[in-house]
Amino acid sequence: MQLTPRILPDAQAIGDAVADRILDRIHAHQGRPFLLGCPSGRTAVPVYEALARRAGAGADLSALVIVMMDDYVLPDGDGEYRIVDPTASYSCLRFAEEEILRPIVEAADAAGTVPPTEIWTADPLDPTAFDKRIEAAGGIDLFLLASGDSDGHVAFNQPGTPRDAKTHIVTLGDATRRDNMDTFPEFAHLDMVPRHGVTVGVDTIARQSAEVVMIISGEHKREAFSRITAAHSYEPDWPATIVTECRNAALLADSAAATVPAG
Repeated sequence: MQLTPRILPDAQAIGDAVADRILDRIHAHQGRPFLLGCPSGRTAVPVYEALARRAGAGADLSALVIVMMDDYVLPDGDGEYRIVDPTASYSCLRFAEEEILRPIVEAADAAGTVPPTEIWTADPLDPTAFDKRIEAAGGIDLFLLASGDSDGHVAFNQPGTPRDAKTHIVTLGDATRRDNMDTFPEFAHLDMVPRHGVTVGVDTIARQSAEVVMIISGEHKREAFSRITAAHSYEPDWPATIVTECRNAALLADSAAATVPAG
């Protein structure tokens, strides 16, 4: 299904719009756990900041469950992979704890409301268990998606990912790793970026999500905007096009991403 984008002025406007959507959905759940699929990195930060502001204003986010898309893993020498040190600055679990959950908790505490507490991550020793856990909970209520700048990865799904991919261990291509050098500036050169990750699959996103919101912001995402708005179905060479096959899909972009360069 080809998506019609909603264009907003800037990333903060997108963050406010998506946060309001999330609060509406949480309210409709009437206290039941609300599973929010979350990327780490820059794109969704305005959403997380907006959620914290709303918690500070008294909004009830106690039902929120943060479900992370992916994380870096390292080989352990026995043919298995382990999540990177959760205190590392590039750990997606650290990002979830410090950049998503903590500001909401602090804001809720200040407002006198009950804060959320749960973060879910995939275990690289048993990736398929993550899909089973999500399914047993009734699926992801709303999944926030972002597209890689240069290769269209979504979560850590690389170009060429098959449509039926579930949560799995992946070898990260250089394009994805270069994109993440901008996300984590302490990566001074490419060799510092881990070469493997654990990620939800594109089928996990499409099959297990009741609703998805793809966010595209900034001039550096113009190619992503062009590819996704032109797509009618999943295109393996640009995995973020899985959004076209998701239920209740929305595409929000800022004017910088949606502007076609002159000439």
